[in-house]
Amino acid sequence: MNDPATSARFGFDQRWHAELKPDGHVQVSSFFLKHYHRLRPYALTHGEAMFVIHLMQHKWGEDAPYPSYETIAQRMVVSVKTVRRLAASLQHKKYLYREFRVGATNRFHLDALITALVKLKRSDGAAATSRPAAARRRKS
Repeated sequence: MNDPATSARFGFDQRWHAELKPDGHVQVSSFFLKHYHRLRPYALTHGEAMFVIHLMQHKWGEDAPYPSYETIAQRMVVSVKTVRRLAASLQHKKYLYREFRVGATNRFHLDALITALVKLKRSDGAAATSRPAAARRRKS
């Protein structure tokens, strides 16, 4: 999307509004948004998905994000206890690993979640190519 013509047609200002741009935006996988409820062996709840999106707001590269529970709670307009429960639930489902640090906020590793999403995408692709052509046309 480095093409100026494409950016002008499909950029942030056209999708949202120029006044919202200075506050920043979060890059979120469309596949995640469409399929978080289909993950296996455990689907994500709406709250867990929103927690992941808020974590992604603090992920600027390959390193794990490390916002405080308080920051996430304020942004989600929920209690810190609720945010801790969401993190614990994601960890129980093995999609999140919390790296506890002394004197600093936790790091939230999402590698397992991303791996599960890629696995789901690959299985969807394999299923689509293994169905007979007539069945694929009916589904479209």
